[in-house]
Amino acid sequence: MPRPRLPSLHRPELLGASRRARWRRRVLRRVAAAGCGAVAALLLVGVMRPPPVPTTAVLVAARELEAGALLEATDVRVAHLSGGEGAVGSVGTLQDTHEVVGRRLTSPVQQGEIVTTGRLVPRSPADRLPAGSVAAHLLVADERSLDLVSAGRRVTLFADTGGPAVARDVLVLAVDTPETRGVTGSLPGTGSPPRGIVVALGTPGLEAVFAGQRPDGGPPRVVAVVTG
Repeated sequence: MPRPRLPSLHRPELLGASRRARWRRRVLRRVAAAGCGAVAALLLVGVMRPPPVPTTAVLVAARELEAGALLEATDVRVAHLSGGEGAVGSVGTLQDTHEVVGRRLTSPVQQGEIVTTGRLVPRSPADRLPAGSVAAHLLVADERSLDLVSAGRRVTLFADTGGPAVARDVLVLAVDTPETRGVTGSLPGTGSPPRGIVVALGTPGLEAVFAGQRPDGGPPRVVAVVTG
């Protein structure tokens, strides 16, 4: 059986002592050196390249929105802000449009501004109250003024007996309608229960309002002036 012939390792054109062989070896060395340099550069770039910046998905206003606006899905959009959740800097950020559809704004929002839970009217009067405040139902002296007030607006409260404002920049949580009236029910000697508003008040404002006892001994009533 004939033995297989192995390829010869002798390459005169590369390994020989001729001038042409030496020139070819120099070219190959230069090509190899250039290739190694390119590989080293690519590896260095990969090592030195900073990691991708983390982003956080948040809801922002798709257009300028007014206080008291009833939000629809087209009013907001999802934006990816650079930085983790802690770097965004907003407490109560939202990520899903379904969380805001049907909710009202407590204050104006500019286009591109982050929409947080603090900018939304609570689903119920006692839902997500501002820190340090309570929900209080107040009777109003002029029920016709309630046509100017809606949940999410800001009002200044005056006692109907006169004097300076007892509370300023007060968030309105709910407004009694003629059908629902107030949570106080009918008062003695009245034909129908009075209407009022539910507001978020801190302790000083709450004390100032309920310190205004009416001369007839009835519960205090306020005059609400819309300011925002």
